[in-house]
Amino acid sequence: MAVFRLNIVLSLAALSIAFALEHVQTNQTRLGPDDSPDESLRYDSYRYRCDQPHALDPSADGLLSSQDLFTGSDAIDILVKRHQPLVQIPSICYDDLGDFDDDERWEPFHKVPKVLKETYPIIHNIATIETIHKFGLVYTISGSDEGLDPILLTAHQDVVPVEEETLDRWEYPPFDAHYNPKDGFLWGRGASDDKSRITALMSAMEALLSQKDYQPRRSVIFAFGFDEECSGYRGAGEIAKHLEKQYGEGGIAVILDEGGAGLQTLGDTLYALPAVYEKGYLDVWFDIDVIGGHSSVPSPHTAIGMMSEIVTELESSPFEPKIMWNSPVHQGLICLARYSPYAIPDLTNIIYHGDLDAAAHYLSHASPNTQYLIQTSQAVDWIAGGDKINCLPEFVTLGVNHRIAPQDSIGSVQYRVVKLTEHVVRKYSLQLRAFEGDDDYRRYLAAEGISSEDDKAHHQWKPTYNGTLTLRSGKKSRVTPQTPTSGPIWDIFAGTVRHTFAREASRVIAAPGAMTANTDSRHYLSLSDHIYRWSPGSLASFGNIHTINERVQLGELSNMAKFYYDFIRNFDQADI
Repeated sequence: MAVFRLNIVLSLAALSIAFALEHVQTNQTRLGPDDSPDESLRYDSYRYRCDQPHALDPSADGLLSSQDLFTGSDAIDILVKRHQPLVQIPSICYDDLGDFDDDERWEPFHKVPKVLKETYPIIHNIATIETIHKFGLVYTISGSDEGLDPILLTAHQDVVPVEEETLDRWEYPPFDAHYNPKDGFLWGRGASDDKSRITALMSAMEALLSQKDYQPRRSVIFAFGFDEECSGYRGAGEIAKHLEKQYGEGGIAVILDEGGAGLQTLGDTLYALPAVYEKGYLDVWFDIDVIGGHSSVPSPHTAIGMMSEIVTELESSPFEPKIMWNSPVHQGLICLARYSPYAIPDLTNIIYHGDLDAAAHYLSHASPNTQYLIQTSQAVDWIAGGDKINCLPEFVTLGVNHRIAPQDSIGSVQYRVVKLTEHVVRKYSLQLRAFEGDDDYRRYLAAEGISSEDDKAHHQWKPTYNGTLTLRSGKKSRVTPQTPTSGPIWDIFAGTVRHTFAREASRVIAAPGAMTANTDSRHYLSLSDHIYRWSPGSLASFGNIHTINERVQLGELSNMAKFYYDFIRNFDQADI
C-alpha cells in the first residue's frame, strides 16, 4: 500500500467531507456557523471536542519564512529541477524481487543516493548518512541538546510497476518526468507516490542548513525505505531495527509518514486530515485437496465447485460496521459536526446525540469508502485450480484479503472463517485443518474458552470425497495503536498545519482519521507513540496514483516543503 493508491479508502473525516461536498452541491445547502443546528445539543457530553490549538508561528527563530522560500516561479523551477532526476529513476518494487545481488531489477536503486547527493550538496556536507540493508537511507542532522528526543520524517524510494500494455496511454513516458508549466504538473511514475515527499523533505532541510542562523537543538532524522510497495520488510523494517538500537524503544518524539487524506476544503473551512492509526491486515489462503479423475465420469461436485460455495458463503456474510466511542473515526465526525454542522444535518444530529449505532448505519450505507473505515473488509482476490479441461481438479487455492477494523482482531477473523466454511466441510465430509501452528488463532481460541483439540475433532468426518480443506494465514499485521489527538505533540503538529496553510482558507481545522491500508510507519511502532500519517496537499493535485498518468502539481509540492520546513522549526523550539 502506498498513500492515495486507487484502492485505498481514505480517512473517514475526509470521506464525510467529500460526501458533504456532494450533498451541498446537489442540494445547495448553505454552510452555517460553528454551533450545532440544534442548540439544545452541546459538546459537554463528549470527552473529545475537536478544540484547535493556536496557529504556531516558528518565526521566533529568526529564519526566513517558508512563504518567502517556497513561493513564486523561481521556487517552482528549483523544485522541478530537483524532482525530475529522482522521478526518472525506475526504482520499481516487484512482489517477486529476489536477493539484492542476484536480481538485476534492484539495479536502479543504486542511482537514488547518487542523485540525492548531487541535488542536495549542503545536506550531504553536514548530515550523517547511513545505508541500511543495501538501499535504505538514513540522514541524521544532529542537534546540540542530547536531552531532546529526535524527530523522524519518512518516505520511500520505490514505486509500483508500469504495465507494458498501458505505455501508449500515458500522456508522457512514465520515467521522463515531463513538466508542463501550463498546468503546473510534473508527470511520471512516483512523481507523487512517494518521491514527492523525498523532494519536499530534502528541499526543506537544504533550505534550513543553508542559513547560518539554523543551529538545531533537536536532531532530525530522515528515513527513506525502498520496498514500501512490497510491504517494507527489507527497507523500513530493517531501518526500524537500526534506529531502535540507537535510540531505544520510544526514543523518537514524533514520526511523520505518508498517509491520511491530505487537505480537503468544505465551504470556508480547510480540513487537514491525518491518519492516527491503520487497520490491521490478514491474508487467508484456502486449499482444497481431493481425489481427481476423468471428466467423462465426474463426481457431483468438483474441488472448484466446493471452493465456489465457500466464496458464496464468505461474500454473503459481510462483517458488521461499528464506530467505537472516542475513536479517531468518532473524533473526525465530531470535528465535521462542530465546524461544518449544516453540511450533512442528519449526520450532525446523530453525532450530537451520541448515537454511534445510527452513525455506523448511516455511513455504511453512504458509500463503500465510508463503509470500510468502520468495517472489516474481505476481498476474494485470487483463485487457481485445474490443469486440463478433461481432468477433474485435484487442488484448488483461494486467497482472501482482509483489512481489519479495530472492533475485530486477527484471531476473531480467523475463527469467523472457520465457522463460515463449516457448512461446506460438513456437506462434503472434508477434513478441516484450520490455521495449524498459528499463534493468533491459538490465542483467540484460548481467550474465548474454545479447546483447539475439541474444535479440531468437531470437524473430523468420514471423507466421502477423500478431501481436505486447509486454512492458513499469509501476511498479517494488527491494528496499530491510536496516536494521541491531544497534548503538546498534537498541538505542535496541528498548530503548524494551521500556521502553514492559514492563507489557503479563512479557517483551518486539523481532524483525526484512519487508514484502511498500511504504510512503512507500521515498522516504526516501537520507536514512538506519536505517529502521524499525513501528506500535506490536496488530493486533487496528486493525480492517478498507481495508474496511468501519475503526476503531481508543483504548487502542492511547494506547500509540502513549506509544511516540513515549519514543522522542523517548531519542534526545534519546543522543550518536550
